[in-house]
Amino acid sequence: MIPLLWRYSIGHFLKITLACVLAFIAILLTMRLDEIAHFAALGAPLSYILLFAFYQIPYILPIALPLSCLIASLIFVQRLSNTHELTALRACGFALRDLIAPILITAAFLSLFNFWMVSEVATQTHLQTNLLKSELRSINPLLLLNNKHLMRLKGLYFESLGPSRVGESASDAILAIPSKHHQRLNLLIAQHLKASPSVFIGQGVTLLTSSASDQAEAFDDLLIENMEESITHVEDFSQVLQKKVWTINNDYLKLPLLLIRSQEQREALNQAKLDNSDKNQIKLLEGQLNRSHSEIAKRLSIALAVISFTLMGTAFGLNISRHRKHRSLILVILFTTTYLVAFFVAKGLDQQFHLSATLYLAPLIVIALLSIFVINRVSKGIE
Repeated sequence: MIPLLWRYSIGHFLKITLACVLAFIAILLTMRLDEIAHFAALGAPLSYILLFAFYQIPYILPIALPLSCLIASLIFVQRLSNTHELTALRACGFALRDLIAPILITAAFLSLFNFWMVSEVATQTHLQTNLLKSELRSINPLLLLNNKHLMRLKGLYFESLGPSRVGESASDAILAIPSKHHQRLNLLIAQHLKASPSVFIGQGVTLLTSSASDQAEAFDDLLIENMEESITHVEDFSQVLQKKVWTINNDYLKLPLLLIRSQEQREALNQAKLDNSDKNQIKLLEGQLNRSHSEIAKRLSIALAVISFTLMGTAFGLNISRHRKHRSLILVILFTTTYLVAFFVAKGLDQQFHLSATLYLAPLIVIALLSIFVINRVSKGIE
């Protein structure tokens, strides 16, 4: 049987935590409305839009949960202090550790949940989000053509000089595509392009292709094709625009796969050193290995932040004085801001493992030690 005091503490702590988590999810989803609207502009059906929005939640939750636990523990302990329940319980013989233990044990389980969320669930939803975008673009090639940034990355050029509707039609269109066989450009000019769910229709199409000559000083052969109408399956046209080469980043990998990648990178680095490979190659392999280790440190930091923030909220929420003081709240805001700044700085330094790991974990250790120090002072009656 769970003691009555434990049920009381855990129940109130979880209620406040849940309310804060829902509030953070609502706020952060609102901040991502621009991204959701951009996804909807790709012509996604309603089910895809709802699925895309749902996939954002596991990506938000690992950051929202530590902050929610901090707020919940701070509010709950402050309420116990301000209503003198804390004084009454201590007068009944309960030590501070008896009052804090249920909250910290609950936070420990939430830390495990957060680690599972960031390592197993968020990685997959992040990957599925990008797969959804890729699937929509492969369904409608006109969406690809109107994405200037993507076209620039692929070395393509598309311009519609006449009236057009994104994802549906384009008039007086010009499309330049690099040839896969030689260093030449293929040019397509169409009076009208139209995309349907299954086919890609072009009217008044002119296609200019060239082939490189075997002789260095000879001219290229130029082929001009004029077509009144051209019908191409969407899958075939999308394959021309998209290179099916996938690079799985570390934040897409579950923890077992990330550990396997880290082991393979370590073996490759050791082999390169044994073979006396080029310094640039060794530096590249070291950077890849450091990024994998930094990703593991990041996930540990997010998980440990739950229990560290809960401990901080509990410690700085205690008040044995007759008067309320705002100094504790200011310190909580300062420590939380310091951790968040260090966290995002560490993400940009992932190629330097020792520095990034220090930024990920050191603030949490400092927060935990200071919180324990404050709790010990309060237990001795020192403000």
